[in-house]
Amino acid sequence: MKDFTLLLIVAEIITSWTFAEQCACATVNVNVRTEAGVGHHILTTLLTGSCLPFKGNRQVVSGASWVNVDYNGQDAWIHEGYVAIRTCDGTGGSQLPGCPHIIPRAEWGARPPTHTIPQLSHTPTYMFIHHGASGFCHAKDDCIAKVQAYQNYHMDVHGWPDIGYSFVVGEDGNIYEARGWDEVGAHTYGYNSVGLAICVIGDFTHRVPNDAALNAVKQLIQCGLDNHKLTSTYTLRGHRDMFDTACPGDQLYALIQHWSHY
Repeated sequence: MKDFTLLLIVAEIITSWTFAEQCACATVNVNVRTEAGVGHHILTTLLTGSCLPFKGNRQVVSGASWVNVDYNGQDAWIHEGYVAIRTCDGTGGSQLPGCPHIIPRAEWGARPPTHTIPQLSHTPTYMFIHHGASGFCHAKDDCIAKVQAYQNYHMDVHGWPDIGYSFVVGEDGNIYEARGWDEVGAHTYGYNSVGLAICVIGDFTHRVPNDAALNAVKQLIQCGLDNHKLTSTYTLRGHRDMFDTACPGDQLYALIQHWSHY
């Protein structure tokens, strides 16, 4: 009897590992709903080729199979006829279809968070622009050193569990994954649970970022919009719009006021 119980436990562990490594990937644009069945609220539309973590559960409603997925930390359901269950690609969710390449945390040498960070419960309605108020960088190695310094400052001085931003952009034209699309950040007091934040490396009090950085920021915002990581009616703001700070620098702040959604 004990051996049989042990086998069941082992089987359950193996099963959970298998499902943890599987994703539901859209074969066409498909609605993600709060519960199984077409009559329930639509959370978002998963675009063709996009994936969500598969939680291993299925439910049959009116003869159709629905699969249970994780959408921004909450239970959600997708009609199985419009997804393929396959091994996740291991990108951590930041690499989305039709988007610029994002340097993953492992590549820039991120420290692990000191504790679990909650997931965003709803699609963000704000995108915030910050600057690092630091030195500039124009080469990948130099930018990586700056991102590491930001993380160290946030964790060791502020005592936060991780770097606070969602993404960091350098004048090397690269985008660096910080907390990513789905985790609650620590960037804009009072708005962390409803917004994402992009920090541009440097101090933009007296000049704007170069074209490589600006294009990366714009492409990243469009990526979030296209993949429903931002609401279609999102609001763009500078850090100083929500808090008494000079961030994101006078020149960058003046520039973003002419961008869409400001």
